[in-house]
Amino acid sequence: MIRLDHQIFLYFFSTFSSSYIIWFLWNPIWFNHFCIVCGLSIISWTLAYYFFEIFNQEMIDPVGKIVLITGCDSGFGNRLACRLDRMGFHIYAGVLLPDGDGAKQLQQKCSNRLKIMQMDVTKPEEVNNVVEQIKQSGMPLWALVNNAGIGISVPFDWGNDIDVYRKVFDVNIFGVVRVTKSCISLLRQSNGRIVNVASLAARITSPLSSHYSMAKHSVRVFSDALRREIGSSSKMKIITLEPSFYRTDIINHDSMNRMRRKIFDETPEDIRENYGEKYFRIFDKSNQMTESIIKNDYEAVIEAMIMAVAGENPKLYYRCCNYYEVIAFWALSHMPEIIVDYSVKYSGKLNKLLWIKN
Repeated sequence: MIRLDHQIFLYFFSTFSSSYIIWFLWNPIWFNHFCIVCGLSIISWTLAYYFFEIFNQEMIDPVGKIVLITGCDSGFGNRLACRLDRMGFHIYAGVLLPDGDGAKQLQQKCSNRLKIMQMDVTKPEEVNNVVEQIKQSGMPLWALVNNAGIGISVPFDWGNDIDVYRKVFDVNIFGVVRVTKSCISLLRQSNGRIVNVASLAARITSPLSSHYSMAKHSVRVFSDALRREIGSSSKMKIITLEPSFYRTDIINHDSMNRMRRKIFDETPEDIRENYGEKYFRIFDKSNQMTESIIKNDYEAVIEAMIMAVAGENPKLYYRCCNYYEVIAFWALSHMPEIIVDYSVKYSGKLNKLLWIKN
């Protein structure tokens, strides 16, 4: 019996061949012109974006403007808070641990314009407290950067009920919505900006990342909804960032391995038996593969964040990735599903990494 994907390929090949033969025999001039116009349009659009980034470097005046950033304990949020503080913004840096190393580093490096705020985005009372302090400052809230996020990499059926999904969504999407709703009145008054940090993982879902990819895809959808609901009726700007693989606390193999063991122990016994202890070797190989593509210098992400917050005319999307990743992830995400599945399955021999006993 012919597999479904093979049948589709046969239909595609026969349709393509027949169409090509008809075109070759007919060879209409208008069709050639159409192909040329399409090609030139793609090239011109790409060049337009390139020139836009080169010549569109005007920055707004930061004096007297507040920027609220979530997830400043480390990573992108921590670095962005420092850079914006040097530019002259008043930074409200939301952290989980006000006495942690990340918060102490910010206090040492930055001016007194930066304020450390205890802000767990899953706790409404902490979010409301931060918003109230911004109101009492008497200065406008210019930008909200929804940066806080967590990542868990395990098979979709691990864990007790939907606990893993709930934990990831509580921070990565419900926290984003909660903070945005709490700040929206202040942002409307200032005609400010909402900067949401999504991920390239929202474009291509790889094995073991269903929780993270689903949440980050929801961030993209939320940004699109805000832009079409709010941005069309006001001067507010909604910007989305899609970083690729950078070394932040989300990609910490030691803590990730401990979390995997904990989640595995909470998984129902019949599911644990299906995987077995041997499956943990797969995570070691997965970690090695991640190390081969991860980037230590995330200055490109910070520059994109700065343009999103302080640029006079920011883009709607900033895809913080190299050309290879643009092709491998963003462009691939627009391909038919059968091509995406094959690419993900065979790229890096992932099919060998994802073996489970039946």
